[in-house]
Amino acid sequence: MLDFTQHRARVLMNAPISCYNETILTSEVTSLKTAYIHAKLRHPHHDAFIVENGQFTVFGKTIHVLKHDYDTVVDLAHHHVLPGFHDSHLHVLGIGMIRGIFSAAGFARIDALIEAARNHPADPLIGRGYHESQFTPSRSLVRTDLDQISTEKPVIIYRVCGHMATANTVALQAAKQLGHPLPADPDSFDLESGIFKEEAIEWLTRIVPHPSHEQLTHELLDAQAYLLSLGVTAVGSDDFAIYKMPFEPVTDAIEALDAAGRLKIRLYEQANLPVLEDLQRFIAKGYPGKRFNRYRIGPLKLLADGSLGARSAYMSQPYQDRNTRGIRVFSPERLATLVQTAMAAGMDFAIHAIGDQMVEELCELAETFPEETRMRHRHSIIHAQLARRDQIDRMQRLNLGAQTQPIFINADLPVLPVALGERMRDSYLFGSMLRAGVLTTIGTDAPVESPSPFENLYVAMTRRSIRHPELGVFLHDEALTFDEAISAYTHLPAYLTYDEARLGRLKAGYRADFIVVKGLIPARPDSLLQTHVLQTYIDGECVYQRPE
Repeated sequence: MLDFTQHRARVLMNAPISCYNETILTSEVTSLKTAYIHAKLRHPHHDAFIVENGQFTVFGKTIHVLKHDYDTVVDLAHHHVLPGFHDSHLHVLGIGMIRGIFSAAGFARIDALIEAARNHPADPLIGRGYHESQFTPSRSLVRTDLDQISTEKPVIIYRVCGHMATANTVALQAAKQLGHPLPADPDSFDLESGIFKEEAIEWLTRIVPHPSHEQLTHELLDAQAYLLSLGVTAVGSDDFAIYKMPFEPVTDAIEALDAAGRLKIRLYEQANLPVLEDLQRFIAKGYPGKRFNRYRIGPLKLLADGSLGARSAYMSQPYQDRNTRGIRVFSPERLATLVQTAMAAGMDFAIHAIGDQMVEELCELAETFPEETRMRHRHSIIHAQLARRDQIDRMQRLNLGAQTQPIFINADLPVLPVALGERMRDSYLFGSMLRAGVLTTIGTDAPVESPSPFENLYVAMTRRSIRHPELGVFLHDEALTFDEAISAYTHLPAYLTYDEARLGRLKAGYRADFIVVKGLIPARPDSLLQTHVLQTYIDGECVYQRPE
């Protein structure tokens, strides 16, 4: 396993430990010395450890650890202990938001979706989560489908990826009444079908009321509880783009939770600021690099192209089934200006790029930076799923990390041959990236896909779709081993947040972020689909315990 630090230069308890099931506790990090014994660790000579003041202090055999001073003992009953998962890219606020809107996922027929949506009380009705492959026959939702849901209230339903949305006639009329000009790129929308893509979606979503501070708080806490139950202790999160509103209400809501001790998860904000004036205001307010407690401001996040399913990922050659190369969201000049402005304020970039041509243009942009500047920063490409083999060495040389989502194979596997043909063999090359020395991390992009680390790990290790197992293994040589996948899900993401010396490892001196799991058999990937979290700890505090 590459060391990227060097690469760049259950008795259960004698004293109770407070946990929560569905509510957040605000207890402080305990100063007690707690010995955890009879654990299964990925170390041949360790099965116990001590946590004090929120960090690991001692590891070893139970018989030896119990010779140290301690205040209380937790017997872990030979369950596996892993570092807390660090999802390098998702949307915390988006997870909370989507859990409160109409879910378009899981319907095998469009008429069944229509019937369910008719009974939803929201006005306007916002939905998300469908994938055209779930329908028989396979196709995208169009305006006339949504008109069958309602002819009285606006209805907007997003594809699962969030890069494409369909509106009914009422929504289109409401958007027109606002008086804003139609999107400049005619390829990004079609009024007849009601389909909008990428930045054009904003023309539609202006009709949706902004959420209140209370709603934002509720959605953040709901998402946090869900993530903690899955063993996710740290995240790189893009929250500014969930609602089309200024960034300040979002930062205010997260800061308030953090100040009150209610933000348990470590949240590293990927600041999505595609408008130069917003970025400049963000910088002027002193946000770049700002640390609160568990909330920190991270890189500039930009969506530079679209998605494979929507055929809006920006490609060097047209798609196999469409006469389009996708959508380039920014001109090279606008992209460079945004990145240079952010870098001048000390920010890294984490840019969404799926298509190979967008990856190419980010490499070209990085090549304009002096080598010392490239090595000092920790820039990354989010997704990079269609990066070609010839681009991987270039990414490594340019010190461009890859924030990958193996779980995308779950939905995309049937799409790949249709959209890409033979070019599908130059996709999802995550094993090659890791072994070539590209800083390769694992995330889910939730709510685009499930935030379950165990499903993600299963796909990373087997290269099989859970949803479409009949399609078999996709590029077996790109599979990760268990240890590679765990590394990419724990300590490698900590490198992107400048926390590689304190987070992501079960090691003395590191923060005690760890999980206790049941059902795991590392040598059997299928076991991951039956694995569940018993407890989640952050800074040695039990922040989740599975209900009995």
